[in-house]
Amino acid sequence: MTDKIIIIKSNGQPTTAMDQPQAEKYLGNPKLITRNRLANLKQALNDVTSGKGKATGTYRFNGHPVLHASSGNGEKSVSLFFYDENGDHYIIAMGEHVSSTSYTLSDYGQPDGPFSEDATIAL
Repeated sequence: MTDKIIIIKSNGQPTTAMDQPQAEKYLGNPKLITRNRLANLKQALNDVTSGKGKATGTYRFNGHPVLHASSGNGEKSVSLFFYDENGDHYIIAMGEHVSSTSYTLSDYGQPDGPFSEDATIAL
């Protein structure tokens, strides 16, 4: 299994491996994001799966360096935080831009630590 997306849910447990359309549906749930952000979610997921993730400085999760992929700006932006392992992509948090170098994890995050829900990630 490679180039699949696994979402580490807010309770710390992983989903089963998904292809990109399944991940879009899962993360595009109206309980997580508004409809006007769906196009940016799709673009951010494209960047995740095409290897265009950007470093997040010294942030790590489960021993892995964390990357991020963002699309859009302002209230419609979507930022995904993830790590790669064995060709798969593990999404650990989702939020939006606050500024060009900071993000709030407004949509979902982990139970604790720097990637918890509503945390701010500054680069």
